[in-house]
Amino acid sequence: MQVLKAHRVTVAAIAITASVLLANRPAVATEIISDPLPGGGQGPDMVVIPAGEFRLGDASGRGNDNERPPRTIVFAQPFAMGRYEVTFADWQKYAEANKLPMPDNEGWGLSAQRPVIHVSWRDAHAYAQWLSRETGARYRLPTEAEWEYAARGGSHSYYWWGEELDSDERAPRAHCRGCASSRLLRNKTAAVGQFPANGFGLYDTAGNVWEWTASNFTQHFDGSETQSAALLDNSPRVVRGGAWNSGPVYLRSSMRDLKQPHHRDYALGFRVLRELP
Repeated sequence: MQVLKAHRVTVAAIAITASVLLANRPAVATEIISDPLPGGGQGPDMVVIPAGEFRLGDASGRGNDNERPPRTIVFAQPFAMGRYEVTFADWQKYAEANKLPMPDNEGWGLSAQRPVIHVSWRDAHAYAQWLSRETGARYRLPTEAEWEYAARGGSHSYYWWGEELDSDERAPRAHCRGCASSRLLRNKTAAVGQFPANGFGLYDTAGNVWEWTASNFTQHFDGSETQSAALLDNSPRVVRGGAWNSGPVYLRSSMRDLKQPHHRDYALGFRVLRELP
């Protein structure tokens, strides 16, 4: 397949300075890439995540047993991560190309820019495979370790922005039950990108919808967190990030939960990872 040239944009540091300063880190430029689709339009915006290392899991002592002990993970190569959770608009391109019905949007309205919901792990996997075929790049779900590294945005704190929730109606940090997000959003998802981005320039890694990862869930870190589960493996998968109907404690960066790969619900979505050459 011919590989189409990705559209690349470098966002000046000033564009994300406000969100980066929340976590007391220096502002950096964010490189965003987007692959054109042969049928027209673009694939999801993808943010280049730099190579580096971090401590996976809970180092605060406030987390759950399955988040400890933390372990050091090294990423020798950069990768790209979805700037936003995959939206209904993104999914519609896939559905139309493959003559598939759209997932239930719960009748919440203006769903094009809301994260797609009611998609199983295998649905998300199929979407990533389709993107790969269409663009010639390799898209997939992030492993649990890749997800946490990207979601932390360079932070080591309880939440990506700091040790406390520190979220009020004047400046809500995220969309959850207890985050002081708008009453207009109560009992539903928010359009993506409505809350501050983390230090890497990713939106909604805390709250809005839980996100599928590629990895099998295990009670303790055993290496599965750096691997992608096999397609036909029916064991539970790790989901991360918390959702609109979660309490604030579920938004912390090391929080882990599990869902069966066939599971679908109104508070569960995903974002994709793109490997870089």
